[in-house]
Amino acid sequence: MVDDSNERVGPTRREYMKYGGAVVGGGLLAGCSSQSGSEPTATDTATDTDADATATETPRQEYTGTISPVGEVTLDEPPTNVFTHFPWFPDMATALGQGDTVNSLWWDGTAAAMEYFTAGMDGVEIEWADKAGGYGFGKEELYALDSDLHLVDPAWVTTQENWNRTDIDEIADNVGPWFGNYYSSYQATPPQAWADDYEYNSLWYLFEQVASLYGERARYEAMASVHEELLGTVDSNLPAESDRPSVAYLSFSTDLSSIYVLRLNAEGYWNTHTRPLGAVDAFADAEFDGAAFNQVDMEAVVEADPDAILALWTVTDSVDFDQLQQNLRDDPVASDLSAVQNDRVYAQGTRWQGPLMNLFQLEMTAKQLYPEQFGAWPGYENGDSYPDFGSDDQLFDHGRVHDILTGTL
Repeated sequence: MVDDSNERVGPTRREYMKYGGAVVGGGLLAGCSSQSGSEPTATDTATDTDADATATETPRQEYTGTISPVGEVTLDEPPTNVFTHFPWFPDMATALGQGDTVNSLWWDGTAAAMEYFTAGMDGVEIEWADKAGGYGFGKEELYALDSDLHLVDPAWVTTQENWNRTDIDEIADNVGPWFGNYYSSYQATPPQAWADDYEYNSLWYLFEQVASLYGERARYEAMASVHEELLGTVDSNLPAESDRPSVAYLSFSTDLSSIYVLRLNAEGYWNTHTRPLGAVDAFADAEFDGAAFNQVDMEAVVEADPDAILALWTVTDSVDFDQLQQNLRDDPVASDLSAVQNDRVYAQGTRWQGPLMNLFQLEMTAKQLYPEQFGAWPGYENGDSYPDFGSDDQLFDHGRVHDILTGTL
């Protein structure tokens, strides 16, 4: 397109976005529209005998990711203004050196956990730490943010108040595409309207697709190789199943007034750091009825009497871990727990983990549950940073991860 002075007017960001694959909404992806308003770059190649210029099309690099239930999303340039809600996506952005692109997320406790794990890495910043808002969002907020990309599962969005499939299409058409797969987090059942198009994916597959959208394939592959090596180290050193501890994966309030049990070895993003360790789930027989967690009382925990307890959220500001430990020791029921008596109540981060937090949490939990095989966990007190393990005690190469994050690999 040209204006009255014959100067090129470049395509808008909206015109740069193409969609294909599975249909997100009634009209959003149907037919897969062409790139409206964009023209190839032309080079004039006049010769002495040919006064006419020949336009030569220059191939344009594209940035494509594919995820259920959205299908394929292609951008002509990496996103620079990205909306997220669930915290595994900001984690991914940081892992790709793109943390400054995140304009919003739901929970600031994720930033606290990320800062705990990466505090010893010079030059690594959690650039979205001050971007947290509340749970949920509306169309007006998304219009105001004007994001290039919404890293949120549209199927999940339609379960929220004041959202339907038409709204999903409207935002994708007028603002930017959706990209996410929430129900893989614990392999929950998606809304019926989306069920036919829904597939479950791993955390690291989702990370790979997000990396492709950012044009950060090399960073993804470097990080994925660290992850594969870590999984190999863990798998080759695990003790026999008969020698593994029973473990309760719990979320406590500091005052013990509420206790929730989570599945330890379930499929999904939320168990990416516990499932590879293959410990015995002290609540393996519990009925979850499709939920991610169940509320229990202290008597139920004592009946299960796990060898070890993984206490979720305790490296964030949500739970005072020092006080929690003291309350467990002082409680007339909880004090009978083997895990309490043997000082095997361990701090944990968050189940809202992306790939970067996953590396640290897998290493941390391996040391907590199998100190003889992986080296003893030194413990945690409020305000601590992640332990500065020497190279011989690291289960993955922390220096290499630092270099990936800072772009110096």
